[in-house]
Amino acid sequence: MTMRCLCLSAVAALVLAGKTSAFVPLATSSSLSQGKILPSNSALQEGSEGSESEDKEKTEVTPIILDAFPEAADPLYPSTGPIGEGDFVISREGGPTREELANENILRIVKSECTDLEVNTLVWKGLGYRFNTLSSEWESTECFPKWKEKYPTPPDLIGMQRMYSREIDQISLRSNQALVKSVPVDNKQSLKEHMKPLGWKGFQYKELTPNLTRRAQCANWLVFYREELFGYTIEELREKRQKKKEAEQAKKMAEGTQDEWSPPVKEVY
Repeated sequence: MTMRCLCLSAVAALVLAGKTSAFVPLATSSSLSQGKILPSNSALQEGSEGSESEDKEKTEVTPIILDAFPEAADPLYPSTGPIGEGDFVISREGGPTREELANENILRIVKSECTDLEVNTLVWKGLGYRFNTLSSEWESTECFPKWKEKYPTPPDLIGMQRMYSREIDQISLRSNQALVKSVPVDNKQSLKEHMKPLGWKGFQYKELTPNLTRRAQCANWLVFYREELFGYTIEELREKRQKKKEAEQAKKMAEGTQDEWSPPVKEVY
């Protein structure tokens, strides 16, 4: 229970603040076999904000607890598991593409219209892991230096087995937390800001599960990556970071707020 609560509270503070609309995924036997859940047609609620909507009778929302998926424990699953068979745009080969990082594609992550493996695959590519088609293995060829040092092989950021005991889930939990910590404060709400024009307003707290929470966190990181890291070399990113720090310091000095505390960010580079 403690681990689950930590996951739920983390995303609530990061990407799900404010009024949200309900999204209830409907699990099916065929989708569960591939680590996937599909949304029901009536999953999204519409309604205006304010006292009028608050007076309306609220639809009861309950979390959908997915069955365990032990097939993901196979060491070969990240390299051989099925991907790209549905509408989600993804390929193991090469780096991330603009089409893979499009808002419409990222929206499919939080709407559970893709598999856990597909989510992992896209984030791995963003972090710099590259799939060697000859050896059928993931390599840290272009990984961000600090991330590569901690994770020389791509970690399961979702918890594809859906078993949340400490023995099984600890690595997934810690790697997901490290991903979240790499996102600056200014980008913590990126997911909600970019998905709102597409009609997605977030989750209700009481419908969250570890799977949905981590999907939202991965999706938020992908938006941050696309907006701030995608297309830059490590040297360019470091120069960009230095200029930003200098600008922020100058602003603090001008406003007399030099001693103001800001939360630490553990960047991937």
